[in-house]
Amino acid sequence: MTRDIDVVVYGTVCLDLMWRVERLAAAGTYESILEERRTIGGEAANSAIALARWGLKVALVGTATGDDNNGRLLRALFAEHAPEIDLTGVEVAPGEPTAYCVCIATPDGHRTMYGSGFVEMQCPALDPALARRARMFTMDPNAYRAGLEACAVAAAAGAEIVAMDYTGSPEVNRAAAISVTSETLTPGAGSLKESAAYAGELRDREGGTTIVTCGERGCFAAERGTAGVPAVHYPALRPQCVVDTTGAGDIFRAGLIYGRIQGWPLDRTVRFASAAAALNCAALGGWAGVRPLAEIDAFQRAADTIDPGAE
Repeated sequence: MTRDIDVVVYGTVCLDLMWRVERLAAAGTYESILEERRTIGGEAANSAIALARWGLKVALVGTATGDDNNGRLLRALFAEHAPEIDLTGVEVAPGEPTAYCVCIATPDGHRTMYGSGFVEMQCPALDPALARRARMFTMDPNAYRAGLEACAVAAAAGAEIVAMDYTGSPEVNRAAAISVTSETLTPGAGSLKESAAYAGELRDREGGTTIVTCGERGCFAAERGTAGVPAVHYPALRPQCVVDTTGAGDIFRAGLIYGRIQGWPLDRTVRFASAAAALNCAALGGWAGVRPLAEIDAFQRAADTIDPGAE
């Protein structure tokens, strides 16, 4: 079978209600909403949109939408903003609520989130025929068991795996070409030294490339085939402005996948992913700051790096 799909992205699809505020309201007080937006959300959807905008052929398989108003709005937004993505793997579940998330962004770029409908998330099984058409497969952990099963199907079909936040699953780490996770999900969270050690240890134990992201302090990458070599630190790039950090990790993952599809070495791939993620922080929403390839390249050449400082 011809591999006519670049990437199958599996996982969370939801509606995001984005608020930009000056500050979070204290209990019993009032604050104005400076900007509000209803948009496509979810880790899988954010990554899929970035990959499609960079010219890759993408199939999205994930959270079912309801046939409620939020579900109809979400599908209309996909038709408007991402019509090139194959959505046959995002089913409509009659009578079920569409998952949605309220994301509140403050001027420091941090966001506070409230969700509804995620407990009832329904992610379908990955069709082996679809997996055999894909060059790469990636998943996020929100539908954890379903994601494990989908990963196994994709690996059996010969698709290359990029796993996000599954570093606690040995079966995934053994199958994945790249395992990427946030430092907050690793032992010793918050310590750059521990993040570097963890990346190297997981690579040495399971064999795949391991990347631990540390937000504005950059990331550590331990490459497949370099057992015993310390993980390499890549500093974060300084965004031109920070509006909202929602989706930064999802766009970073998309950058890793894009570089892998292009056949780039790991160094170039990580730097591209870091630049794409930094630029995404300049807009409100999980994918609103996804920029064209030429703009990402130009930013990467011109941007300052952020000094992570001493621990």
